[in-house]
Amino acid sequence: LSRNGQSKINPRPGKLVIYCESDYQKSGIEVFHDVLDCSSWVLSPTILVKVVRGCWILYEKPNFEGPSIPLEEGELELPDIWGSDSSEEQNERKSRKPAVIGSIRHVDYRVCRIDLYTEPEGLGVVTSFFDDTEETGVFGTTQKTCSIKVHWGTWLIYEEPGFQGVPLMLEPGEYPNLAFWEKKEAYIRSMRPLKMGGRKVEFGGEPKIIIYEKPFFEGRHVEIESEIFTLGDKEAEEKTRLTSVGSMKVLGGVWVAYEKPGFEGHQYLLEEGAYRDWTDWGGYNEELQSLRPIIGDFTSSHMIMYSEKDFGSKGSNINVLGIISNLKDTGYGLRTQSINVLSGVWVAYENPEFTGEQYILAKGLYPSIEAWGAKNCKISSVQPIIVDIVGSERGKVKVQLFSEPEFKGNCQILEKNTRCINSFAVKSSKILDGGCIVYDQEEFSGNQYVLEEGIYPDLTAMGCSPQTVLKSLQIISTELSEPCIALFEKAGFQGKKMEFSTEILNLQFLGYSPRVASVQVLGGMWVIYEHSNYRGRQMLLSPSEIPDWYEVSGCGQIGSLRPLLQKRVCFRLRNKETGKFMSADGNLDNLNLLRIQVTEDTESDDQIWVYQDGFIRCRMAEDCCLTIVGNLITPGSKLGLSFERNEDKQYWHISPDGRIYSKMKPKLVLDIKGGAQYDRDHVVVNTVNEDKLTQCWEALVV
Repeated sequence: LSRNGQSKINPRPGKLVIYCESDYQKSGIEVFHDVLDCSSWVLSPTILVKVVRGCWILYEKPNFEGPSIPLEEGELELPDIWGSDSSEEQNERKSRKPAVIGSIRHVDYRVCRIDLYTEPEGLGVVTSFFDDTEETGVFGTTQKTCSIKVHWGTWLIYEEPGFQGVPLMLEPGEYPNLAFWEKKEAYIRSMRPLKMGGRKVEFGGEPKIIIYEKPFFEGRHVEIESEIFTLGDKEAEEKTRLTSVGSMKVLGGVWVAYEKPGFEGHQYLLEEGAYRDWTDWGGYNEELQSLRPIIGDFTSSHMIMYSEKDFGSKGSNINVLGIISNLKDTGYGLRTQSINVLSGVWVAYENPEFTGEQYILAKGLYPSIEAWGAKNCKISSVQPIIVDIVGSERGKVKVQLFSEPEFKGNCQILEKNTRCINSFAVKSSKILDGGCIVYDQEEFSGNQYVLEEGIYPDLTAMGCSPQTVLKSLQIISTELSEPCIALFEKAGFQGKKMEFSTEILNLQFLGYSPRVASVQVLGGMWVIYEHSNYRGRQMLLSPSEIPDWYEVSGCGQIGSLRPLLQKRVCFRLRNKETGKFMSADGNLDNLNLLRIQVTEDTESDDQIWVYQDGFIRCRMAEDCCLTIVGNLITPGSKLGLSFERNEDKQYWHISPDGRIYSKMKPKLVLDIKGGAQYDRDHVVVNTVNEDKLTQCWEALVV
């Protein structure tokens, strides 16, 4: 493999997990590399295989022999892994026998090619294929195949178009005839290579890496959770000092390794997995002098690439929301001189198909090529790093409590409300993917301390005094509404009213009286502080009405307040009356013909919605948002998707009772049209009716 950058492949680690029937929700057998013989593994008759990263092949016999099963990223339940008997009695007998896997192989090909020949021995007319081909024939005529050569990739070939029927798997090699297929000639109608998915992370908020001094995880090793500016730095602690890096295991997060100290030189992206030596991370050589974790929000990805420096408007630009394997195909071109990463973490590559030099881009502005460490302005392919849905308990809050400052001592992990923390006195904490409230008394009482996602090395960082003893913990639930709060001068929501939708650092400084007698939380979740600059006692409020603020809080004033920061949330909307899910139905190429309706559960992207800043977006088209169709908005108006224009009819508020209100027409909510016509399942807006359950929706967070 040439390492001049022009044909450099950037290898990626693989990961496959095998679960037995009784352990689907527990830890399974994790596989990171080829296994020559795993026939001794004790498995249940039915197994669940989850491919987190890479493409894999399961073989019935050791040494990669016998019948095989190709696997791409996702999960697959195998009730009778090698079963071939059709009789019911034999199937029942076999189902009681444990599954046996002889060997497992990881395949990772970024560039694929297969040649089909019309004559044996590689003679005759040759036709080359490089990607998925749903129909090989031209004008309905399919060319016969008598021999095959697979240059790169593992291919599935079909005798039916559209990848229909039982495929035959071909690995790299020459096939001078079709004896392996028990044929002299064949008519191959469709084919596709096994494909690895995009870059992904399972534990983005828990960066951890083990570095070994020698290859194959031998020699002295250290465990790192933060950046190393210079490897072997004499000023570094003895226990974290290494003179060289021979191999690595990335246990959590996404890391970037650099050829030179100070995060300079060639960049190597490290996903979670095991790297046996420098070839596993795609190094040009053994040199690796610095590394750092990438901290960011991996749930949303958006960037704008510019052909000119400093985001110049004279040249061309392109909005990027997902994977592009060859920017040349978009019409934008290959010259990029500045980039604005609006959200997410991206990897840009010098060459197509994610090859050549790679550059890691976190959220921020990159006004020139030097900002991302490049020596030229060529970028040919890009892909975001996303949270892995298969391997991650996404949306589940995880709290790590430590008995000593700086995350030392004993550790307790909490994932649900805890009425009494009695294991040890908490001195530091890490909040992963969510937020929580900790209390200085049991049963969620006493003073509150609101902790959002992040790390808190001591009690002071958590907003507590050094003497505070934390006694209980409550997980903060998701709130799907725009922040809005009203403060009243008198009890019962009487007197002067002050309404806010953004943070207020000092209420009195802005000319308002800090004396407050009643509060209405109209949307969002709010952290209320007794004094200015977020000081004093604090309290978290969700949408509710508090007619007597003093009775609830114990004080008659509010010095400062802010809406609680929440990441965007992916969810499905189930109608409480019908049990069906809101879906986007139609062709994205013509938004005017697309309609929003309820359907049975399909677990597809057209049923997954994203809520952020008042917009409801469909996951299959995140540059579009839910809107009311037409200019005349009345009860019965239908819904569709349109590009974001900051129009009032594109904003929505989801109330605690499950009703979804229009900002433009506050008395209209989402409803199902009903009736007996063709459009009875269409979602419309209707006047609020407390007796209609079709107006109530349950948001199921993904």
